[in-house]
Amino acid sequence: MIEFTLRHPLDCTPARHWELFFDPEWTQTLIVDGLGFKECNVKPIRQDGTTRHRDMNVTPKLNVPAPVAKLLGDKLGYTERARYEETTETWTYQLILNVLTDKIRLGGEVTIEPLGDDRCTRISKMWVEAKIFGIGGMVERAAESNMRDGWDRSAQWINGWLADHPSDG
Repeated sequence: MIEFTLRHPLDCTPARHWELFFDPEWTQTLIVDGLGFKECNVKPIRQDGTTRHRDMNVTPKLNVPAPVAKLLGDKLGYTERARYEETTETWTYQLILNVLTDKIRLGGEVTIEPLGDDRCTRISKMWVEAKIFGIGGMVERAAESNMRDGWDRSAQWINGWLADHPSDG
């Protein structure tokens, strides 16, 4: 298993981050236009007390070594099953692949810290585990690389979007 943490400064307040994050159209635009994924279908949010649940089906574009690409095939997709706990302002998620579901597990947790008056830091703790004889480590490293790249590019896209769409206050 590989575990890692990424920290990305964002040019908005924590409140604006979560407001955008829970907007399904904005999320779809981020994933498809910003990250270049093939498709993203954001399901409606379900509220359960102080917990929000959101699922989305995604078909990513991946950059993986040939043996991993052969293993995963060309129709790789996943369902993100996630929940946001309002009391702790913590987003936790698990990615359920449409292939090798019982062999590859990915997930993480996102929190936001204020950074001055009008900025914040997105803290993303992630993990990946691949139980595949002989190439599990290669799969884990490829997944980690893709996750790092995607989250880095998302922060750049978000900050560009925010610069083009200043808050109304």
